Amino acid sequence: MQSKKRVLFYLVDGAHSEVLPELIEQGLLPNIKRIIDEGTYRKATTCFPSTTGPAYLPFLTGHFPGTQDITGIRWFDKKEFKRTRWNKNAMRSYCGPEAAWFNTDMHPDKPTLFELMGESYNMYNMITRNVPDEYDLGKKGKGWLYTKAHFKQIHHPVDLQGHARIMEMLESGKDFDFLFAVFPSVDWDSHYHHIRDERTIEAYKIVDRSLGTVRAKLESKGWWDDTLFVMTSDHGLTPTTQHLDLGDWMTNNGLKSVYYPVIWKQNPKSAVMISGNSFGSIHLLNHEGDHVLRETEIVNIMGAERLEKLIKEDAVDFAIYRGDEEQTYIVHNSAGKAKIAVKGDVFSYEPLTADVLKYGGKIEATGHRAILEATFETDYPDAVFQIYQLFRSRRAGDIVISATVGYDLRDFWEYPEHVGSHGSLHRQHIHVPMIYNQKGWDTKPARTADLFDSILKWKGITPEKSEGEPLF
Repeated sequence: MQSKKRVLFYLVDGAHSEVLPELIEQGLLPNIKRIIDEGTYRKATTCFPSTTGPAYLPFLTGHFPGTQDITGIRWFDKKEFKRTRWNKNAMRSYCGPEAAWFNTDMHPDKPTLFELMGESYNMYNMITRNVPDEYDLGKKGKGWLYTKAHFKQIHHPVDLQGHARIMEMLESGKDFDFLFAVFPSVDWDSHYHHIRDERTIEAYKIVDRSLGTVRAKLESKGWWDDTLFVMTSDHGLTPTTQHLDLGDWMTNNGLKSVYYPVIWKQNPKSAVMISGNSFGSIHLLNHEGDHVLRETEIVNIMGAERLEKLIKEDAVDFAIYRGDEEQTYIVHNSAGKAKIAVKGDVFSYEPLTADVLKYGGKIEATGHRAILEATFETDYPDAVFQIYQLFRSRRAGDIVISATVGYDLRDFWEYPEHVGSHGSLHRQHIHVPMIYNQKGWDTKPARTADLFDSILKWKGITPEKSEGEPLF
């Protein structure tokens, strides 16, 4: 009789692709190192925006934020906004009560791993569609626990309670097909302290100790040998020393903006939505119609001088907007412009007046896997495809800003102050560690979306149509 296959997934929110290997090398994470010695450690790319919530979509649904129309931890829909200000689908912030709408905001025809894997348990993840309350281990008391952690900046009790509830479930005699556990403290401590602060390092150690205890329990049950263990992250972070509030910038430069939490203003001319604080989407409202804008219209409506002034801000690494031709995208910074084009299955990047993404000149590749491979080890890995997937949704906005490392795009409203940020296309935000207790899987460059297909294949389930590919 074949043994049952189980999947244990640890999502270490904010785990950094450079910091994690350092801690392993220093001997601080022995249980994670044991997995790597028995299996595989590699880097993968997450998605754009590289931010909590939207960046969970690839590995839990196999689809990217643009495909799911969840284009940030905060998003805006110009069409719905112009139809009526009272439309609940006009804008969203998942940093608060509206997080409850994440499940219904996802496309209903794109199932999650929880819906496909049988007995599926969740810990602290906001994607809980069709997960019964008794299988949502972290739901009870989560709101109060998260609030205390946020304002007191004492985060580790959240992870410790999460681990305790996993152990309670395992010790109760219950079985599982899929157990997905989020450990949020690495992200929080990186935001409020530093990516290498001793409190952040302790958060990594809590994950490591949890893994050791849970593994020992599964071994005692005779389950470990038939368990696929996966550990990854949704994004990295970089230290932040300076802030540019993009919403205030738009308002101060004549385009009065609505943004969270100030979403009720009379006759706004723009909307600004920030995610991870290094990603910002700008929606211009001072024009007839409710359509997304392309290059010529953006220049005319925003004004060439105002656009150039924004581009020259030190906090702006580059701006991205749709070109005048279908499926073309302009990447624009103070040095000049480059163009991305998608023609059928051919992805290309071409400097026009500047090599904005620092790829060394024009590149062209047939297939989205090929463009991933061509850019994987650059400062902006997978940027060509990630820009393409994001702008498939009108909610991406008219202009998207990717912040310069060291800066972010939100100031006064972020309390406590963030000293670490993510969300941009820079490699330190896009590259994430990927660890699994298997050898011999494909070594080609991977995306976190590939985990969706790999997990289903491991369980012997025919994968749903997705934007990932199995890794074996």
